[in-house]
Amino acid sequence: DAGKHSVLFGLASFAEGVDLPGEYCSCVVIARLPFSVPEDPVDATLAEWIQKRGGNPFMQISVPDAAIRLKQAVGRLLRTESDRGEIVIFDRRIIDKRYGKLLLQSLPPFPLIRQ
Repeated sequence: DAGKHSVLFGLASFAEGVDLPGEYCSCVVIARLPFSVPEDPVDATLAEWIQKRGGNPFMQISVPDAAIRLKQAVGRLLRTESDRGEIVIFDRRIIDKRYGKLLLQSLPPFPLIRQ
């Protein structure tokens, strides 16, 4: 830490377990919503079970899981009550898709600026 501004790039795994309090992190940029790739056999079996009972596996499994992952990614910025900063989400699905509102509602209260 030389007191200089820096940019740190991380992948999805970087969204968990990293502690950058205060001035160490002032902006988190999220390129894509953190949906899992549906290749896990247990998840596939659960999705099939939900679908057979008239449910929507995407809304019942994928969206809640993405909400947790998104909250964890945002949590890199807000480690203490005094932390502040910006979250930038480039994925238009956050505003274009019906589930985007649910994902935004899963986050702590914040002012929303759409551009």
